[in-house]
Amino acid sequence: MSNKNISILFTGQGSQHANMGIELIESLDWVKQRYSQSSDILGYDVIKTQQDPEKINLTEFSQPLIFIYSSVLIDIFKNSFKKTLSNKSLNLAGHSLGEYLALYYSNVLDFEDMLNLVSIRGKSMAKVSDPSKYGMYAILTKQKIDKNIFDQNVYLANINSPNQVVICGIKKYLEDFKVKNNIGRYIPLNVSAPFHSALMKDSSNLFLDAAKKFNFHSSSFDLLSNHNLTNYKDIKKEDYSFQLANQIFSTVQWSETVENFIVKDVKEFYEIGPKKTLLNFLPKSDNIKTYPFCSFEDINNYV
Repeated sequence: MSNKNISILFTGQGSQHANMGIELIESLDWVKQRYSQSSDILGYDVIKTQQDPEKINLTEFSQPLIFIYSSVLIDIFKNSFKKTLSNKSLNLAGHSLGEYLALYYSNVLDFEDMLNLVSIRGKSMAKVSDPSKYGMYAILTKQKIDKNIFDQNVYLANINSPNQVVICGIKKYLEDFKVKNNIGRYIPLNVSAPFHSALMKDSSNLFLDAAKKFNFHSSSFDLLSNHNLTNYKDIKKEDYSFQLANQIFSTVQWSETVENFIVKDVKEFYEIGPKKTLLNFLPKSDNIKTYPFCSFEDINNYV
C-alpha cells in the first residue's frame, strides 16, 4: 500500500456460495465460534443453510450468510493491516447489502447487532419476493442510456459502470421494454424481487420500523451510501436508519461512487466479500491497483 488514499469496496448479494468460511472454520477457533454464535442468533444452522441449494439464494438467507462470512474477512483484514492502514485515508462503499459490511467495518454496530439488522433487511425485502411476477436484467451496453426511457413499470436499479446497468420491474413490462429498447445485451438475473426500485417501498417501511430501534454509532471513516452518495460521516447517527431504509428502494449509484473515489486520487482498491465482483467495474488503468480479499487463498497471499 503505497498511496495515501485507499478504497475498500464490499460485495453484495449474488456473491454467495456454499463453501463460504469452511476453510477458515477449520483453521481458526474464533471463526468456528462466530458461526456457532450466528446460528444461535438466527435460529438455524448457518453452514447447513448455505449448503442447501434451495435456500442459499433466497434473500432472507443469503443476506445474513454473506454478512457472516464477510465479517470474518473484515476482522482478519483490519487486524492484519492495522499498522499499514493507520496513516491512510480510507474511503469505504458497499454495493447494496455491501453497504452494511462497510458500516460494520466502520464500527457503526457490533457483530451481533449488525447480523440482526441484516437479517431484518433480508426478511423485509423477501416480503416482495415473487419470481413469477418480478424480474431483473443486467444490460451490457456500449452506449450511454437515456434515463427518460424508464417509468413506473421498469426501473433503473443499479448503475454499475459505464458499460453495465441493471433494470427491474414486473416481468410483462420488462419484456415490452426489451423489445422497444435495443440498447445492449440483456442478461436475466436469478432474483425474485425488484430490488432498488419503488416497488420495494413496503419492504423499506417494514425495515425502518425495526431499524429505528438500533443504537447506531457514528461512522469511523468516510463511507458513501448507494442512496444519493451520502457520506455517513456527514449525517447524524440518528438518521442512519432512514438512510438505510431509503437505500432499499433507490438506485445503486455505483459508477458515480467509483468516480468519486478516483477524483479523490484513490489508486488502490481492495474488495472484501465472498467473490471478486466490484473490482471488475473499475476503469482499466495502469495507475489503478486492485486487491481481492475474498477467499482463503487471498488471505494467505496477504497475511
